[in-house]
Amino acid sequence: MKAVIVEHRGDRGSLCEVPTPVPASHDVLIRVTAAGINPMDWKIRERGDRPMPFVLGQDFAGVVSATGDRVTKYREGERVFGIAREHGAYAEYTLVPEDDRTQPIAKIPDDVGDADAAALPTAGLTALASIDVLRLGQGTTLLVLGATGGVGSFAVQMARDRGARVAGTARAVNEQFAKSLGVDEFVAYDRGDVVEAVRALYPDGVDAVLDVVDDSDEIKRMADVVRAEGRLVSTIRAADVDWFAQRNIAATNIAMAQTPQSSHAGLRTLLGMFEQGRLRVVIAGERPLAEAAEALEQSKSGSVDGKLVLTVA
Repeated sequence: MKAVIVEHRGDRGSLCEVPTPVPASHDVLIRVTAAGINPMDWKIRERGDRPMPFVLGQDFAGVVSATGDRVTKYREGERVFGIAREHGAYAEYTLVPEDDRTQPIAKIPDDVGDADAAALPTAGLTALASIDVLRLGQGTTLLVLGATGGVGSFAVQMARDRGARVAGTARAVNEQFAKSLGVDEFVAYDRGDVVEAVRALYPDGVDAVLDVVDDSDEIKRMADVVRAEGRLVSTIRAADVDWFAQRNIAATNIAMAQTPQSSHAGLRTLLGMFEQGRLRVVIAGERPLAEAAEALEQSKSGSVDGKLVLTVA
């Protein structure tokens, strides 16, 4: 099979011929039709801490090609999507366990396309876990830092679905897109100081902050815009939990694979919201598998609004 392989540290990833994986008793072999791109993919590539060579990517949609002799939930020919952490997703085939919370999979309904399904898992489950931790509801206020990217775009919609009022940051050129997602108050991070702008909008502070972009130093500035007993989530593990606690703010670093939302039920929740029209998937672009390295550079640039997807078959 063809797969995008990282062979050594510093490698951008190249399309190679490798053996097709063989399912063990509890495994499902999937012919990949689409693979979603996440910042996690290029971060893993650049960390260089995984045994090499390895296949890039983790989010996929595809068709069951074969199953192990003890698999009971999936049959050959069924459309499925999910997360393939171990075997990777930028490939013609991938292998996932039938039931593993760190690599959840679920069937794709007939009315959901492959690109939409491949774009959902990691970003959608991360947003779902974040919104649940932030305990948003009718009348609460949320600030999303990075409102037009993969996680941010899903989180804005989920927060609005629960009745929250949402302020969101992005580049100035993305104002209309952010508002189409459901952002009530837009803050252009390239037109002025975000903290000053948010304090002007919410003098008493917001109830919650979802930060998908700031490092450990910059995220501390958010303490100035969160009300007492407010909540903050970092999806890149940048929050100093004790530091925020001293300021009466409950901070959480989300590691999605360790959350309850990383599950078959979590994927089904995302599908339900999508099918009911409560969650829109924004595909920023589709590229063939051979252009995976270029797509990752596009993702790394920080200029992608929504999700990039690789078409595999």
